[in-house]
Amino acid sequence: MKNLFIVLDGMDGAGKGEMIERLHNYLFKKSKKYRILTTREPTYGKHGKEIREMLKQDKDPKSNAKKYLELFTKDRKEHLEKTIIPFLAHDEGHNLVLCDRYYYSTIAFQHTQGLPEKECVDANKNFLKPDIAFILDLPADIAIERVSRRGEKEKFEELEFMRELRKNFLKLKQILGDNIIVIDASKPVEGVFESVRKEVDKLL
Repeated sequence: MKNLFIVLDGMDGAGKGEMIERLHNYLFKKSKKYRILTTREPTYGKHGKEIREMLKQDKDPKSNAKKYLELFTKDRKEHLEKTIIPFLAHDEGHNLVLCDRYYYSTIAFQHTQGLPEKECVDANKNFLKPDIAFILDLPADIAIERVSRRGEKEKFEELEFMRELRKNFLKLKQILGDNIIVIDASKPVEGVFESVRKEVDKLL
């Protein structure tokens, strides 16, 4: 094992942030050889900030699909060129990147917003493929219940939209050919992390 690019993705409420944090701590303790970068999308760069502002102001889940696709892909290109690829290219130790959301979100969300699936896939097809990607899956009603407990509802958190979104996340394994592992995120946190840890350990 030299370097690994690991992505955790899925709907809001699936527990991505918690899994990233646990995975980071686990890997940090596991070996002093590991250099670990924990990052997320959208970033806090120019395009990422624009996305965050739009998400705060938009109310209709189907609005601005084209604009989101354009901004997310610009943000991702910058993220890869400035942060992820230089980190993975470092020639000391074993370099591990843990990324909270990646192009799986863009394809699933913007397709659910109404853009053709092919358009969303094509816009992202030349980006670096992760070594492994976890889609944290759970029913839409549970996802919405978790998000509402945090008091952070955004424009996409409507039940019908989330149901369709879940289907589109689950289709990614078939349409992309990436190394995607679907994890049942409705289980207790310890069980979810154990599933993630076992898969990551196979690559270390």
